[in-house]
Amino acid sequence: MTSRPESPSRSPLHPFLTTVPTLALFACGGDTTQIADAVVEDSAGVRIVQHTGPGDGQAPFAFAPEPIYRHGNGPGDYTFARIWRGILLGDGSAAIFDAGSSEVVRLNPDGTFHSVLAPEGEGPGEVSRLVTSMYALGQDSILILDLGQTRSTLFVNDALAHTASILDLRSATSLWPMGVDDDGRFLVATSSFLPGFEEEWLLGHMARYDPETGSVDTVGSYQYVPGESNPAPGTGRVIVSGGQFVNVRTDIPEVVWHLADGTVRQIARWQLDPRYLTAEDLETIEPILRDRLRFVNPGASDEEVESMTRRNMARHEADLGNPIEHFKSPFADAEGRVWLPTSMPGIPGEGVPPYTVISPEGEWLGMVDGPAGLRILDVGWGRVLGVMTDEMGVESVAVYDFAHR
Repeated sequence: MTSRPESPSRSPLHPFLTTVPTLALFACGGDTTQIADAVVEDSAGVRIVQHTGPGDGQAPFAFAPEPIYRHGNGPGDYTFARIWRGILLGDGSAAIFDAGSSEVVRLNPDGTFHSVLAPEGEGPGEVSRLVTSMYALGQDSILILDLGQTRSTLFVNDALAHTASILDLRSATSLWPMGVDDDGRFLVATSSFLPGFEEEWLLGHMARYDPETGSVDTVGSYQYVPGESNPAPGTGRVIVSGGQFVNVRTDIPEVVWHLADGTVRQIARWQLDPRYLTAEDLETIEPILRDRLRFVNPGASDEEVESMTRRNMARHEADLGNPIEHFKSPFADAEGRVWLPTSMPGIPGEGVPPYTVISPEGEWLGMVDGPAGLRILDVGWGRVLGVMTDEMGVESVAVYDFAHR
């Protein structure tokens, strides 16, 4: 799973984490207080939340034991080929991008098929196979980012409302939209780089982009990719939540919130022991790696898949004892919480449970386990949208209730 930025226009419901104490805001520089297992300090206008306890407890909320519905594995369901993106809307409905068919599909709140919102094609309201993101704007609008056609498409009440080219951004920079600010401008961040740089860290950049005028306003930088001589295993990731940039380096327990103008607003830090690649990790990696190689090489024989698995595992075995990152690509939910999937060595993409969850106020909320085999696409309004794959490799959408234990 890759990064899932959320729109600031997704109006959150009243918080349901009522048993978790809310951390107070501070206006005076230098103020410090102790709340539960965290020290909260206002330093030169930056709110710093330093957690002093161990970061390994369970969160006070969890998935329901069974999904509300599944779609894609039953008679009459839409047949998904490769589910890539998905979002929840405030009324409980969902939009799913299927990269195999290159279509955006709408599902009703009860999981029944509603319509094909955006079919494959190059015309207005159509999409390519390279939809990178979808955002829910308010209760009835969906914004689709299409890298293949370098444009954004807005649907309101399931009807095409607006299309804007973002070709100038893609052709002139390495930036790509990660979300939208309160003024409707895209918040963008570095999405690609050329290897071979000499610096300890290649800096990525955050900027505001207006597709109507083509203006790009760079507002900040962050540590993006380590250099060849840098042993740090992590990378810098940027998402958008509530109209703000959120920056995570995947090898350190820290989340940094930036206002849309790049100003650092808040930093949350907590305690984690360094991770190193172990023999137990290798035992876990091998069957998952074999299954993924079989999935992405459908024409390969069992012998060829086994040979690819051995070659990949030999590279991992050479890395035994090396440091590894804590997290994979973070994402934010509709309530503004930041989710950090656990990194599984050797497994790209979305990461695995448990998920570390940080509140919008910087509070470490705990660890959340997910249902076995569920790949999370979106979280919001008391629901979790994800993908399940059966033993035949058929993908289906699954939606779970998500509430207090």
